[in-house]
Amino acid sequence: MAALDMGTLKHYVVAEDHLQNEQLAQGTVSLLITHSNLQQQWPEIRIDLHTTVGALKDRLYRHGGTGSGFQKLILKSSSKEPLCELSDDTKMLGFYGVQSGMEVHIVDTDPYSYSKDGGLENVNLVVKYVMADEDYAKRPNALRNYKNKMREKDPYWTFLPENRREPKYKDKLPGPESVKDIPVGARCEVQPGSRRGVVSWTGEGEEGYLLAGYWVGVTFDEPLGKNDGSIKDKQFFTCPKNYGAFVRPDRVNVGDFPELDLDDLDSDSDEEYTL
Repeated sequence: MAALDMGTLKHYVVAEDHLQNEQLAQGTVSLLITHSNLQQQWPEIRIDLHTTVGALKDRLYRHGGTGSGFQKLILKSSSKEPLCELSDDTKMLGFYGVQSGMEVHIVDTDPYSYSKDGGLENVNLVVKYVMADEDYAKRPNALRNYKNKMREKDPYWTFLPENRREPKYKDKLPGPESVKDIPVGARCEVQPGSRRGVVSWTGEGEEGYLLAGYWVGVTFDEPLGKNDGSIKDKQFFTCPKNYGAFVRPDRVNVGDFPELDLDDLDSDSDEEYTL
């Protein structure tokens, strides 16, 4: 139904496109204007056929920024085929047989043109100001300083209250007893998603790598993980890329869990640790 509605809308919009030039005043044409240095175009520019080429160049200067003395105008058909050059500034457009739907292409001959090589359109050429971290840190009202100040009072503070995430284990972290029944090499199933694999590592988190408390490193049967068994420069266990994950012990069930097809699995989880 949605596709039918869009088709009806398209038909309504373009139904009278073939009549767009029939409503022009007598002696007026509608032209497409393009520029050699610019990607942007100016469609349906209405121009009187009594306009001289010189006057047209003055008008086009306000569109493309190229001075009239540096404009070379090429008249093209509606199919982009070059027809002639509008070379005589004293001649009117009607002299060249200009018709609605044709294109006037501006060739910028100015060797110092601002529009050359993307000068007016390529924002990557604009030199942007970048403040050094040291200078930013000296600003008393900087947003980063405000954030750090609030985090000193409340480690879980966020700008938007709905984004606040307190760790599940902040009161009691998983201890060694949480992994005593999860031996390395055992088949397991990890929640959420019922992802199956093999226990490849168990141990306590290390500062700079894993948060405090005990973790389980799992090698999944399919690429449903987040790493290759490493965090930063430390390799806790080895597995193929995206087959490994570090999860809390309460997310792991050890038992007889044979491999499943990939279509039966779900990798969505916010309980895994990745860096």
